[in-house]
Amino acid sequence: MSTEEFKHESLQDKESIVEYFTALSEGFSKGRLAFANKEKQIIFEPKGLLKLDVKAKRKNDKVKFSLKVSWKEESIDKKKDTGSLVIGLKDE
Repeated sequence: MSTEEFKHESLQDKESIVEYFTALSEGFSKGRLAFANKEKQIIFEPKGLLKLDVKAKRKNDKVKFSLKVSWKEESIDKKKDTGSLVIGLKDE
């Protein structure tokens, strides 16, 4: 089992956040998400059903929300071709 991880944290203005969300939207539409900085790059190709987890919270003057999207990638073993399916009667 291997683990790849990309993490980034920074302060941004609203306009920059909109640009990031736009890039995410376009990436999901095209089926390819790329995250990169000077040190690392990671690429995902979301397919099938994706789980969306949304959380929002306000505590005193601090507000935060999170969006988490997750899915399972098809492993190489599951992609094995098991041959053609034949249904019918055999000629005698």
